[in-house]
Amino acid sequence: MPIKYSCFISYKHDSVNIARDFQDALENEISLLINLPVYRDEERLHAGDFFNSALAQALCQSACMVMIYIPRYFDKASTYCAREFKAMEQLETRRLLALKKGGVTNPSGLIIPVVYRGIDIMPQKIATNRHFHNFEPYFLGGRTQKNKKYLLAIRDIARYIFDRCRDLNNLAFDPCSSCNNFEIPSIGKISSWLDSMLPPRPKFPGREF
Repeated sequence: MPIKYSCFISYKHDSVNIARDFQDALENEISLLINLPVYRDEERLHAGDFFNSALAQALCQSACMVMIYIPRYFDKASTYCAREFKAMEQLETRRLLALKKGGVTNPSGLIIPVVYRGIDIMPQKIATNRHFHNFEPYFLGGRTQKNKKYLLAIRDIARYIFDRCRDLNNLAFDPCSSCNNFEIPSIGKISSWLDSMLPPRPKFPGREF
C-alpha cells in the first residue's frame, strides 16, 4: 500500500499533553494539504516499553516522524522513544536512497525534531545534522502559548510533511511494500548507540569528570 500516515508522532508518555496539543494544531494544517492522518499511539500510556506489530507498521507507513524532544526522550530506563527514532532513521536511510535513485536531488530528511526543552543539551548528532524547530518559547507554565510564531511554525512543519508525502508517493514502487515485516529494533541492538545520544552528565564544581 502507499503511504498511509502523513507523520508519526514520537513522544514520552509524560509528554502526552504536549503531544496531543501539537497533534491537534498540526492536523488542522495538514488537512488543508493532504488527506492523510497523523498517527499518535496512546497505548504507551499504559504499556511501558511494549511494542506490537501494529505500532511498527504505523511507523513504517508514515512519511515522516515528528519527535517531541525533551531531555528524557533518549532514556536508558525507558527506551521506546529511542527505539522509534532508530527505526525511523533506518527507514529514512533506505527511502532517501530510493528517492535519489528516483531522480530527487538532495532529498530532505524524514525525521523532524521539535524541541520543547533542552535545546542546549540535544545530542550533537541531531543538533548539527538536522533542521529542528525550537518550541521552548511557546511552552510556558505547562501550556502551549499559541501565538503567531507558533502557528507559523506549525504551518511550516505541515508543508514540509506534505512535500515528503508527495515525494514518497511519486516513487515508481510502493515505499510501504515491506511494512508488514518491519520491526522496531530491540534494546540490545541500540544499546551502544543510545549511550551516545544521552544528555551529558552535569559537572560539579572542582571536578573534571
